[in-house]
Amino acid sequence: MRLRRLAVLVLLILAAGAAAEEQKTNPTVARETAESNAKTPAGRRYQSALESSLDSWLRKAMEKCIKGVPKEDAVSFDVLVRISKTGGAEEVAFEPDTSVGRCAERDFRDAKYPSPPEASWWVKIPVELH
Repeated sequence: MRLRRLAVLVLLILAAGAAAEEQKTNPTVARETAESNAKTPAGRRYQSALESSLDSWLRKAMEKCIKGVPKEDAVSFDVLVRISKTGGAEEVAFEPDTSVGRCAERDFRDAKYPSPPEASWWVKIPVELH
């Protein structure tokens, strides 16, 4: 009986993980939505506030993550973030997926962003590594 409960628990955990994986937004859709958002008057105002807020933590995160990375792996990338009405990251994606981006993922997930014009607001944050 105990083994059966353990098997059911494992299946529930696996199913929850698969469901969470299915809910990820397609990066192309995220990019298109972020670019569309940035073209609106509210989006342009928000982009300015967003860029100001990044200075406080993004440089440190990139310096930490670029250390020891071979030059050929230090490529620029875009970060796509879906921001909640209260300024938390609901979803984070990288294009392209890079080792530096993977290193900084927690920083992007844990960051406090300005409250966007609408809930679940997609933004694109270009990260230039040169």
